[in-house]
Amino acid sequence: MRIPKNWIPAFAGMTSLLCATALAGTDPFLKKKAGPVEFLPVDQAFELQPLVWKDGMLEVSWRIAKDYYLYRDRLKFTAAAPASAKLGKPVLPVSLPYEDEHFGTTQVYRDKLVGQLPFSKEAKGGVSLKVVYQGCADAGLCYPPQTRTLEAGN
Repeated sequence: MRIPKNWIPAFAGMTSLLCATALAGTDPFLKKKAGPVEFLPVDQAFELQPLVWKDGMLEVSWRIAKDYYLYRDRLKFTAAAPASAKLGKPVLPVSLPYEDEHFGTTQVYRDKLVGQLPFSKEAKGGVSLKVVYQGCADAGLCYPPQTRTLEAGN
């Protein structure tokens, strides 16, 4: 087969490109693969909001970053102060089922979580609540359990 003279520069350029990419181990016709995944710091992935009193209950909430989730069964709430405070059973919204490679089917929250805590206390003034939570990124990182202490005025 004879190559027309006006095709020779294009043919030479394409041959050079294919040889160079073969030597480099890349294919110019395939999409570039993403580099390493960068994970958010835990307080950005799961942004815990200040406590607020709402309808006689303490409201605890998180903003959850896209592609991250919190485990429902890893949430724990403890009254830290005053000593006379009693914490009732948390009222949490409906969670989503999630198939976890380590824990099997579990329940998670995405985007946001707003829970209410019945909180009775004898003394006037502010309260302190200890919150424990754990979450993961869809890309494969699970953060260790986090513990935060939140304050709320009365």
